[in-house]
Amino acid sequence: MKSFGTRTMRAGNFVLPLAALAILTAAPNYSTHSSSLPLFSSLPEITEAPAAFSHDAKGLENQYQPFLDAFAAVKPAEFHAALAVFALPNPADWFAKYFAKDQVEQLVRQNEAELNAYEQALLRSMAAAPPGTRFRVRCKLPHADPTMRISPRPDAILPSAAIPVEQFVTEFDSTPKIKNGRFSLVVNYVYVDGAFRYVGKGAYPFWSAPDEAPKK
Repeated sequence: MKSFGTRTMRAGNFVLPLAALAILTAAPNYSTHSSSLPLFSSLPEITEAPAAFSHDAKGLENQYQPFLDAFAAVKPAEFHAALAVFALPNPADWFAKYFAKDQVEQLVRQNEAELNAYEQALLRSMAAAPPGTRFRVRCKLPHADPTMRISPRPDAILPSAAIPVEQFVTEFDSTPKIKNGRFSLVVNYVYVDGAFRYVGKGAYPFWSAPDEAPKK
């Protein structure tokens, strides 16, 4: 897949920042929302991808579809399980390839928390529509906006090798269209074992995300 250079953008919840495909050392930190759903750590560890998704925007859209179908059917346990495909398989091994050994445990914990926070962010936005609403997803590469600037946090954990982070604008839209039935996010992924794996939302992957949006 074609790589794009890093571009700057504004961080923030559900703001449509404009950034390019990133091969960075950096990601977002967003607050979690309380939920009765089990954590991703309670699911069996994924050792290999249950399905292969093409390494492009269409493959990413297809990867979201089981989650969207389960949400429309109002089956919380199923849409929680469907989103687990975005978890890194064997995360400790993956982080060990790119980071120092003494950083791996911390990164694994952060990664789990970030994925749970992403689930809650999706559910908060989708819950603005009536129960049973069907959503569709469209994924596309961001466009650069040279007027927007944000830097990784100064104490970011730096990898020892470049990480092929890919960034997409992920748009969710209700069908048929209804009020509060549309939102979009900039999401960071790495493509591992035939599927896109979530590594943060916003301008940077989670290991380098600023703690908060810069003040004007």
